[in-house]
Amino acid sequence: MQAFDFIVLFLYLVIVSVVSLLGSGKQNSTRSFFLAEKNISWWMIMLSVVATETSVLTFLSIPGISYNSNFGFLQLAIGYVIGRWFVACFLLPLYFEEGLESTYEFLFNRWGVKVQRTGSFVFQITRILSDGVRLFMTAIPMALITGWSYPMSILVIVVFTLFYTILGGIKAVVWADSIQFVFYIIGAFITIGVLGLGVEGGWMSILSNASREGKLLVVEGGNFLNYPYHFITALIGGMFLSLASHGTDHLMVQRLLSARNLKDSQKALIGSGFLALFQFGLFLIIGTGIWAFYEGKTMNSNDVFSSFIIDGLPIGIKGLIVASIFSAAMSSLSSSINALASTIMSDWIKSIMPQKYNLTNSRFISIICGLIIAFSALLFTSTNDPLVEVGLTIASFTYGGLLGFFVLGLSRIKFTSFSVIAGLLSSILLMIIIVVFTPIAWPWYTLIGLTLMVLVSTLIKWIEQ
Repeated sequence: MQAFDFIVLFLYLVIVSVVSLLGSGKQNSTRSFFLAEKNISWWMIMLSVVATETSVLTFLSIPGISYNSNFGFLQLAIGYVIGRWFVACFLLPLYFEEGLESTYEFLFNRWGVKVQRTGSFVFQITRILSDGVRLFMTAIPMALITGWSYPMSILVIVVFTLFYTILGGIKAVVWADSIQFVFYIIGAFITIGVLGLGVEGGWMSILSNASREGKLLVVEGGNFLNYPYHFITALIGGMFLSLASHGTDHLMVQRLLSARNLKDSQKALIGSGFLALFQFGLFLIIGTGIWAFYEGKTMNSNDVFSSFIIDGLPIGIKGLIVASIFSAAMSSLSSSINALASTIMSDWIKSIMPQKYNLTNSRFISIICGLIIAFSALLFTSTNDPLVEVGLTIASFTYGGLLGFFVLGLSRIKFTSFSVIAGLLSSILLMIIIVVFTPIAWPWYTLIGLTLMVLVSTLIKWIEQ
C-alpha cells in the first residue's frame, strides 16, 4: 500500500468511530448499553444483522468459493430466508412477550439458572472461537497488503473497534454496522467495476466464459450427505443454521430485541434474509470475475480476493477496499464484544453479584471480551480450508444443541433441567465424533445436533419417570 492508501484507511476508521459515537448518544445504564432502551429503527437493525453475519469471511472467503467452484453457496442463503421466517413467527413473539434482556433468560424461565448459564456458556465459547476465525481472516490481507504482522493487524482492528463499542454500547454498534454495510457494498461494486475494466471483453466475456465452464451453476446434484452444496443439503442445512443463528445466538437476537416493537423486529429479521441473499450473490460474482482476471490459476480460496487487491487495484481504490475489509471485520467484532458482555452481565453477574451489574463493569467486561477474541484469532493461522466454512463448522458443533433448548422450551411436554443439559452435552460430544470421523457435509450439522439433543433429552425424561 502507498501512503495515500493508508490515509484513506485511517480516515475511514476515524469517521466510523466518531459518527457511531455521535449517533449513539449518552449511555446512562446497563440496559441502554446493551439494548439501547429498545429504540432503534428496524431498517438500521436489518443492516446491522446483515453486517454482523457477513463479517470478513463473506468479503474475502466467499469470492474464493466461486473462484474454485460455482454459485452453489447461494442455495444456503435461500435456506437462510426460510429459517428467519420461522424465527420471526415463532420465537420473536415469545421473546418480546417475556421482555428478555439476554436470549438465555428464555431458558431460565423454563428450567432455572443452571440451564440458563449452560446455554450462555456454550454461546460464549462458540462465539469466541467463531470470531477468532473472522478476525484472523482479516489479518491475512492486512499482512499481505500493509506488511504488518498478523498480531499487529489484529491489534489495530481491536483497538479501533473497542473505542466506539465501550463508549457507545449497542447503539454505537448498530450505527457503525449500518455505515459499514453501505461502505463494503460500495467497495464490492467498485471491485466489480475494476474487474470489468481489467478483463478483456469486460463482464460479457467474464460471464460467457464462466457459463461455459459451469461456474454459474446454482443448483447441484451429487451425494446429498457428503456434498455441502447439493440443493437439498444446502437448503435444509441453511434453514436450520439460520434458525439457530438468528433464533438462539445472542449475537443476532440482541439487536432484534433492541427494536421498538415486535413488528419492527420481524421486519428487520425477514428483510435481512433477502438482503443477505443479494449480498452473497454479489460476492460470488466478484469471485467469478477474479477467476477470469487470473485466467483460472490455481489458488487457495482464502487468498483469492487478497491477491486481487494487491495485483489488480490502483492506488486509492486499494485503500478504499482495505477499508471495506476493516468495515466487515469491525462490524462483526463490535457486535460480538457487546453480545458477549451482555450475556456475561445478564446471565452471570446480575444474579451472582447484583451490585456489580452496572455500566462501568459492562464496559470493563467488553474490553476483556475484545482481548480474548483477539487471542483466539491466533489459533487459526494454519488452515487451508475456506475460512467461511471453518467458521460455520465451529458454530455447527453447538448450534444444534442450543436450538434444541428452544425447541423443547416451546413444547408442552415438561422436561427436567437435568434431561435438557444432558441432552445438550451429549449432542456436542456426538457432534465432535461426527465432524471428526465422518464425511457428512457441514450444513447437516445443526439438524443432526438438534435431533440428537431432543432424542437424548426425551430418553432421559422417560428413564426419570
